[in-house]
Amino acid sequence: MIPLPPHMLRTLAASCLAVWLVGCASDGAGKPAPSIRSVLAEKKKENPDEAKIPVIRSEPIAPDADKALENYKKLLAMKPDANVQAEAQRRLADLQVQTDDLAGGTTESETQLRSAVRTYERLLNERPQDEKNDRILYQLARAQQNLGKSEDAIATLDKLSKDFKNSALTGDAHFRRADLLYRLDRFPEAEAEFATVMSYDDRTPFFEPAQYMKGWSQYRQSKFDAAIATFFDILDRELPDDPVPLEVEEALAGVERGKTDLARDSLRVVSLSFAALGGGMAVSESFAKNGDPRFYPLVYNALGAMLLEKQRFTDAAEAFTAFTQRYAKHELAPTFQSRVIDAYASGGFGDLVTREKERYATTYDPAAPYWAGAKPTPEVMTALRGHLEDLAKYNHSQAQTDKVGKRDQFLVAAKWYKRTIEIYPNDPKIAEINFLLGDALLDGGKTLDAAEQYTETAYKYPPHSKSGEAALAAFQAYEKNAKEVPAAQRPVALRQAVDSGLKLADTYPQHPSRLPVLSQAAQDLFEMKSLDESITVAKRVLDAGPNVDPVLRRNAWSVTSDAQFQQKNYPAAEVAYAQELALIPAGTAERSEVTEQLAASIYKQGEAAKESKDLRKAVDDFLRVGRVTPDSKIRANADYDAASSLVELKDWPAATQVLESFRTRFPTNTLSADVDKKLAGAYEADNKPAQAAQAYERIAARTSEAEPVRREASWQAAKLYDGAKQPAESFRAHQAYVTAFPRPLDRAMEARSRLVDLSLARGDTATQVYWLKEIVKADQGAGNQRTDATRTLAAKSSLELGRMAALDARKLRLTAPLDKSLAAKKEAMETAIGSLNQAAGYGFAETTTAATFEIAGLYQDFGQSLMTSERPAKLKDLELEQYNLLLEEQAFPFEEKAIQAHEANIKRIEQGRYDTWVKQSAAALVKIAPGKYSKREQSEDTYGTLR
Repeated sequence: MIPLPPHMLRTLAASCLAVWLVGCASDGAGKPAPSIRSVLAEKKKENPDEAKIPVIRSEPIAPDADKALENYKKLLAMKPDANVQAEAQRRLADLQVQTDDLAGGTTESETQLRSAVRTYERLLNERPQDEKNDRILYQLARAQQNLGKSEDAIATLDKLSKDFKNSALTGDAHFRRADLLYRLDRFPEAEAEFATVMSYDDRTPFFEPAQYMKGWSQYRQSKFDAAIATFFDILDRELPDDPVPLEVEEALAGVERGKTDLARDSLRVVSLSFAALGGGMAVSESFAKNGDPRFYPLVYNALGAMLLEKQRFTDAAEAFTAFTQRYAKHELAPTFQSRVIDAYASGGFGDLVTREKERYATTYDPAAPYWAGAKPTPEVMTALRGHLEDLAKYNHSQAQTDKVGKRDQFLVAAKWYKRTIEIYPNDPKIAEINFLLGDALLDGGKTLDAAEQYTETAYKYPPHSKSGEAALAAFQAYEKNAKEVPAAQRPVALRQAVDSGLKLADTYPQHPSRLPVLSQAAQDLFEMKSLDESITVAKRVLDAGPNVDPVLRRNAWSVTSDAQFQQKNYPAAEVAYAQELALIPAGTAERSEVTEQLAASIYKQGEAAKESKDLRKAVDDFLRVGRVTPDSKIRANADYDAASSLVELKDWPAATQVLESFRTRFPTNTLSADVDKKLAGAYEADNKPAQAAQAYERIAARTSEAEPVRREASWQAAKLYDGAKQPAESFRAHQAYVTAFPRPLDRAMEARSRLVDLSLARGDTATQVYWLKEIVKADQGAGNQRTDATRTLAAKSSLELGRMAALDARKLRLTAPLDKSLAAKKEAMETAIGSLNQAAGYGFAETTTAATFEIAGLYQDFGQSLMTSERPAKLKDLELEQYNLLLEEQAFPFEEKAIQAHEANIKRIEQGRYDTWVKQSAAALVKIAPGKYSKREQSEDTYGTLR
């Protein structure tokens, strides 16, 4: 047997490698790897010299196969002896198989193959004990394989290996059988056969290909741990001596020429196996169990690289992470952590990139335990610088998307900015980073810390592009801090803000915000009660010239005016407020506020003058409030105080003028009540009762006043109108009094009585009757408040009502038809008698005798009216005479009642009453009953004896 030459071994290795590459196109989960024959066909295209299937030769094959075939056929036709014939048949069959290899599967070659198979089978049957049958079996299997009868080929090769254990072809047979089993996906059998090949060790040239394919057979069975162990053996043998480079290509560059692909693909199937087992953690678990191979960093890196190729970015990152977790102190740990970051970045996982950068920055910080006091490498320091900046800016930008909800993220950004400054104090961008640190602290709620960082940015470094901006930011942060601290800490915080602002103004005189900062500092000083200093700083703004922003000038004047006002320098405050007011547009709320302050500064001067007893100056200052600030709220008080001072001076005309002006200008002011009181007093003092009465009326109408005050004012108004000889106003005032204040009764009755008189004076009978009745009604409803005075007034009112009713009754004439006019007159007479009886019923002698006299007159009038009534028309003499007699009969009783009424009056003489009405009743009786009362000189005693 002839051993395989080296180039054949390379061909087998290459074929196996090609088979693996095709098989792993889908991580071993796709279609089976192609056969060695198909692989060699592909290799033939690439390198014809290496694309020869290995064949064991006993002798050279004739270069002209066709001629050799023809010769063997002729030899067989000659029928040589059995041995020669058998050898010729075998060689003829071998040529037919060789011809098929070269022809590439044509119809003719297939026919020859079938012929060769028949020949081999016949020879085996005819010569079963031939010692050369191992070659026949080998070639038969080859022919069967070429015909696509893989199962037959496998069985033939199995027979060869069993029957010819010591044959030089046994190892080859096992390898070919294993290869065929692999192609048929019979991986457990293939694995066993490849292992058998490997057991031949150096006795077979197929050890390395068999080892490789054994690993693949294990992989295809998902026996990943076993496959990894097999390929680790290959890699341990083929990779260069330690240290093995980390990068795959660098490591493969050290592999023996011709075995690069074997090593590369072994490393790749290891990566595939670990990926199937779970990735990077599977690697670590395997190493923990079986120990670390000498090339363990390469394994992690190759796995990660392969996963990246497949765009399994998170798996790749986890593979790199597994290294940093297992070998946390390894010098390559920062490198692997960088690859974790790059893997997530390649996949676009921004949040994970940030997380891993944070891990890098924390783990490999110069002060971290990783360094154990050693100096970090330049590579790490460079990477760390970039990560710190990225972390700071990332957190900063994220926080800015939601400043409230992500406020804490500003502080995370601040942490990274701060650490950058600490680690890289000489960084060219250090001032900019310091400024960003201030921004992050400010937005993160650390206002005072932010102010301090802005201050460092502005004044610690040499001048830079952010110097002025940082100075302003520092001042603004101190201002913000002053608003946030508790009230007790605010003065200290304001002092910090003021100092920051003054430092900006002094350090950066050309700063565009210098004057606004000074303006705010002046306001802060004012709040701190540093009044003199606030005026001084405000003056720096005013001294900048007329071209200063009007708003800033206004603010400066505002501070100055308020400070002067608080120092009670009211004249200076007035000047400053006037200057401020000139800078405020009309119609704004601010203008109103300053106007009020200007008015107050003038008013305060008036108060000071009044306190010093200079009433004339006080009056002038108070009135000047109205002249300078006519619409100010304090003007009402100022005018009132001016009027009060004039009253105090007893300057009644001036006082009433100011008070009347106040009343007109401020009709709803709360001082109006006092103004009316002062007006009433001033007008009375100035002898102007009508004007005083008007003031009292307003007081009486004001519901806010106490009832006794209103009642008294109402009464005074009525009396003053009487005194002013204004009956109409008097009537209205008295009526208003009675309506509003029916109690106490005496004064109200007096007012009603006055209303009766005023009604009578103007001839208003109906109103007179109304108030007479009101007097009677008021007395009747007075209850326990009823007095002799009220009863007397009620009696007189009833009497007057009776007289007026009697007068109305007398005016009625009796006309035909008598029944209608008689009823009306009778009703009127009864009404009058009712009122007169009511008057008499009070029991007062004067009203009783008067009422009785009026009643007698009513009866007498009624009787006379009957006698003088209109007679019906067309009465004949007799009828008329009878009608007259009838009237006399009807009139007589009324005449009798009249006599009786008069007699009742006369009888009161016995009671010692002899007034006008008694005397008039006596005179009336003489006229009515002359026969009985004709003696004119009768004495009172005579009348008193009458019955």
